[in-house]
Amino acid sequence: MASQHFSKEDRLCSSRRIETLFTEGERLYEFPFKAIWQEDDTLQSTVKVAISVPKKRLSKASQRNHIKRLVREAYRKQKSLLVEKLLQENKSINLMLVYTLPSILSFTEIEDKISVTLHRLADEV
Repeated sequence: MASQHFSKEDRLCSSRRIETLFTEGERLYEFPFKAIWQEDDTLQSTVKVAISVPKKRLSKASQRNHIKRLVREAYRKQKSLLVEKLLQENKSINLMLVYTLPSILSFTEIEDKISVTLHRLADEV
């Protein structure tokens, strides 16, 4: 079983990789998340993730930060499914999770939605 930490190595920080992710990446939409991913063979870890909450949807920074914290925690708890699938297929991906709802969901709802999104993503990758 994959560890449940979310360290610096698991974060997608490179602006160049994020830019190519938006221009060339594949997309899937599972309400309220849009997942954009792209295979990347140069990664040290199997999945590098960035989380985005657009200012257009939630104007207050405190609300955006709160949602990002909830999404990060839900992803951290459930990433093992995706990581194990990628390890079996010997792949690595860059992943961007975009929260598209203009209101704040509870943690349990976000956790359920992340689970469904990661299951669909594991099937498609």
